[in-house]
Amino acid sequence: MRILLIANGIVDSKAGVSGGEVRLVEIARHWVRAGHDVHLMSGPGGVDLCSRLGLAVTPHVVGGVTAHGRWSFAARTVISCLRLPRSLLHLHPDVIVSANEQLYDVLPGAILKLRRPRRTRWAVVVHWLPPWRFWQRGASHWVHTLALLISERASLGLAALLADRALAVSTSTARQLQRVRFPMRRVSTVACGVDLATTRALAAAPQALRYDAVFMKRIQAVKGIFDLIDAWALVVAAQPAAKLAIIGGGRDAAAAQQHISIRGLDDHIDFLGAIFDAEAKFSLVNAAKVFVLPSYEENWAIVVGEAMALGVPVVA
Repeated sequence: MRILLIANGIVDSKAGVSGGEVRLVEIARHWVRAGHDVHLMSGPGGVDLCSRLGLAVTPHVVGGVTAHGRWSFAARTVISCLRLPRSLLHLHPDVIVSANEQLYDVLPGAILKLRRPRRTRWAVVVHWLPPWRFWQRGASHWVHTLALLISERASLGLAALLADRALAVSTSTARQLQRVRFPMRRVSTVACGVDLATTRALAAAPQALRYDAVFMKRIQAVKGIFDLIDAWALVVAAQPAAKLAIIGGGRDAAAAQQHISIRGLDDHIDFLGAIFDAEAKFSLVNAAKVFVLPSYEENWAIVVGEAMALGVPVVA
């Protein structure tokens, strides 16, 4: 089959990578191995990310998708619809997969679905539904949360009308979709995308412990990065030699590094940035006593599955 992935949320792969993106690449890798023709609609960062993670796809680059910040989803939505790559006009995919329930991935999918409604099947991956009580969402301003809620509910409404399938990343998400009246006959729960072959091989090999704990996630306040740094100050007060590794990149990376310095923890926290090589990344996780994930909100984080596959205890 000819499969088109729409992943306009990947603005700059060098700034970090989210679990949803890793998960998508791992699943797409299986499609390529099965002989399917996989295409990607994304910005230059998405094409670069697939290359870094070893996924061979035919790129269809959306120009101008460079917006950053908490309001960038609006710019990405407009740009991804107004600047559909011309190469997509004659592609005629058998299957379209929108990598995210955000409008910037759903609207282009709807447009392409309507061109060949009977011949093209369209699926939308649903990672998470923002809470209706948007003002109670932790570590995020209520205005940003309200905008996200409106955007995602609009996306789900469009998907309910036109999409052939919603791919929920957990059974709890599937149940949430049922509560928002998404037709359940169209909802499937799919696996997490953990690279079990690599993780199990590393878990079986002898490994010297280098860290007392490791965190691997997008560097963002809602993922608890600042709470983690404050908590590690308490750990160091009790265990002066304690060492923490932080793996990842994101919009709050610079602020987090500054917070580490303010707390006087430069000698106790290694800020390693984004790591794209799977074996190098998993080796670092495997070199820690525990994996820590102090997020305010998660669905089923792929990093939890990866740590468990390595046999590293998880504190979340």
